[in-house]
Formats: sequence, C-alpha cells, structure tokens
Amino acid sequence: MEGYNAQEILNCYDLTAKEYADKFLNELDGKPFDRNILDRFTQLLPNGSVVYDFGCGSGQTTKYLFDKKVHKIIGLDFSENSIRLASRNFPEITFIVDDMLNSKMASNSVEGIIAFYSIVHFTYTEVEKAFKEWWRLLETGAFCLFSFHIGEGSVEISDFLGVKGANAVWRLLEMDKILTIAEKVGFTISEAIIRYPYKGVEHETKRGYITLKKSYDSRKE
Repeated sequence: MEGYNAQEILNCYDLTAKEYADKFLNELDGKPFDRNILDRFTQLLPNGSVVYDFGCGSGQTTKYLFDKKVHKIIGLDFSENSIRLASRNFPEITFIVDDMLNSKMASNSVEGIIAFYSIVHFTYTEVEKAFKEWWRLLETGAFCLFSFHIGEGSVEISDFLGVKGANAVWRLLEMDKILTIAEKVGFTISEAIIRYPYKGVEHETKRGYITLKKSYDSRKE
C-alpha cells in the first residue's frame, strides 16, 4: 500500500471496465463545474488542436470534448479492456492503449492534455513522472488540465464496483505539493481551483483542478 502498484491498478480497471462505464459514462451531466472548466480549456487552444485525454477510461470526458467539434481528441488509457469498450461505444473517436508514465506518443506531438482524475492512484513520485511525460509530449505554449482528490493519506478499496478481486488504492493529494512539483518540472501555473463535492453525487472529498502551461522548451535554451 505504501507505493504505487501499477499491476494492481491495471487489473482493477481491466476487471471493472463494463461496470465503470455503466456507472460513470454520463457523470458529467451532473457536474456543471467540470463541464465549464473543460469548455474553458478548449478555448485556450487554437482550433483544430490535438488533445490527449490521459486515463480516459470508458471515454466519457473524451466524448464530451469530441462533441464540441473544435479539436482532435485522442483517448489514452493503459487498461486494454477499457479502451476496447470505449472504442466500441464511441467508434468515431480514436482510443489508444498507452501508459502516461511511459507514453509511446511522440515528443512535442500535442497542443493539449486532459487528465481528469487520472493521477488519483499516484504517489508524488509518480505525479512528477507524469508531469515530465506531459512536458515531453506538449508543444511549447501548450496547456494541460488535470483534476484530483484533495487531502492527505489514502483509501484502500477491495472489490471496486462490486467486482471480486478489483482492488486498488486511491490517494489524496495536497494542492500546494502538486503545484510545487509542477513548477519544478518547468510548468507555469495558469489556474488552480479547489471545489467542494456535489452532495449525493460524488465522493465526499474536495477536488483540485489545475491548468498548466509549457511556456518554454528548456532544450532550446
């Protein structure tokens, strides 16, 4: 439980791909703030930009962005079962199996990155690794937007969504520590927001939303 167990997380989402889609496919319908911040993020990017949706899972956020018909959205997740199901549900969208900690996507290949609740299993060590990968993937001047649960400690869940053997650790992260890591990697903080949970709709934790900008490319200095 102390460290990040990638195999356990992968197994959890492979086992629960269908149940996760059934539960969360329409979750943005009840989250007006999330829709608003996604809308504002799309406006930061030039029309026709390529956007990676990391940790896309069943593809609900990917679909929301795709339906705006402003940018090219690609959903990425390391769970093959989740990607297979998302591709079946939304055949008009490109979904690719990929690990955000060691992405196979090309450097400087994208104008935007979305990662909604995709770092929730990471320790701060993995958070920094993810930020470094995002930095590598983003073009200079590009943006990324991600969200997470705020707090300290972790929650260990067995049989996630009622599926036997689907076990994982969810981690609460501190806003100031995440911002410090982002600046260490080189990002400029464009926006950092904390919101309270929607009562009766989601887990009772505060949420953090951070927009980062890759303002320069250190390799060109």
